[in-house]
Amino acid sequence: MRSPTAPGRRALALLLTLATWAALPAPEAAASPWTLRQRQVAFVAGYDYQWATREFIEDRQARDFPLRGRYSASTLTLGSRFGLTDRLELEIILPVKLVSYTSDPVVLIPAPPGMEGIDHYQENVIDLSRTAAGIGDIWITGRYSLLRDPLPIALELRLKTPTGYDSPQGTFGDDPATISDFMAQLGTVVSPENVSDDVTLGDGQVDLNLNLLVGASFPSRTFMVAQGGYNLRFGGAGDQVLAQFKIGQAIGQRILAYAGVDFRYAVTQGRRIGVSVAAIDPSLPATEYLGTENLLLREVRLERDALQVAVGGIVRVTEQVELNIGYGRTVWGRNTAATNAVYISLGVRTQLIDPEESEPEAEPEPEPEPEPEDVEYEYEYVEEPVAEEPATPADPAEPADQARPRGAVPPAPPN
Repeated sequence: MRSPTAPGRRALALLLTLATWAALPAPEAAASPWTLRQRQVAFVAGYDYQWATREFIEDRQARDFPLRGRYSASTLTLGSRFGLTDRLELEIILPVKLVSYTSDPVVLIPAPPGMEGIDHYQENVIDLSRTAAGIGDIWITGRYSLLRDPLPIALELRLKTPTGYDSPQGTFGDDPATISDFMAQLGTVVSPENVSDDVTLGDGQVDLNLNLLVGASFPSRTFMVAQGGYNLRFGGAGDQVLAQFKIGQAIGQRILAYAGVDFRYAVTQGRRIGVSVAAIDPSLPATEYLGTENLLLREVRLERDALQVAVGGIVRVTEQVELNIGYGRTVWGRNTAATNAVYISLGVRTQLIDPEESEPEAEPEPEPEPEPEDVEYEYEYVEEPVAEEPATPADPAEPADQARPRGAVPPAPPN
């Protein structure tokens, strides 16, 4: 397999947090075709704050919340990715949320003739302000790298599961569920004690979506990620088609500026969750509401469309640590708030060491010295000189070597 190119390596390093935390405030938007290698781990901790004073309803046009309503949410999210193999990674995201909606209290039930008084208004003040806190939807994701060169391509399977919070319903509960039933029960439904807690931590149902991710990096150090998929929603919620595009540009060696867009559109009809109450004239103050004449009744279904855009930057603190800061906004949708969001996250990447690799290699034992072999020595026997009888004086005419006895030692040379 070919090794990653230099731009590819930079993309993996600089886009780690962008891919882990995504270019959008919603944690479920995270996606990247650059999967982690085996035993690589990325940890992310982030915080985002969302607020809205407008909403998108059935006509997909932004309008003010009635009664000077304001939505806000704070989310602390912990996430982790782990490379199971060089091609397969696992991710888990756990958010802790605080969600609130505040608005002016209002009296919708007119006082009967002769009963106008402070007691009537105190007993019939409707306050739609609500707060919910707890663990939001848990996301578990598996990504498999189909290709690394020349373009990184990955297949992603994501599972969202709720954590036991109250599911959304109409302003006055899920019964009545239709406008005709609501009008038939108007006198009993519209009462302070019947106001339902329609501020929740999620939709309270399971999602399973399949995505195809494609990335690209260029010598100009520009990076792009595209995603397309389908979200199969259980519990009566409308299925969605998904699309996402992100682009980033490296500036110097430590900064990556990025922008992104996320689109989701309901393609099947969701179940009715009740009747929601908006306002025909959202700018009308609470003191000028005349009974139910300004109420805009809506049969709300468990389906949602949204188009979000975001910009931000990633600062590479070290080779393993990155800081992500950004801003996102919902610019179009249905059954969703026109949210603004600011977010910050810190991502850390590390490499786990195989226990077998971490143990120092044992020094090789010295080879034992070979035992001395039994060598059969050949002894040279020297014949001792045998004393002979004194020889007859040599004839001066004989050579000197013949005058000396065999085996005799020659005399030392004179000094």
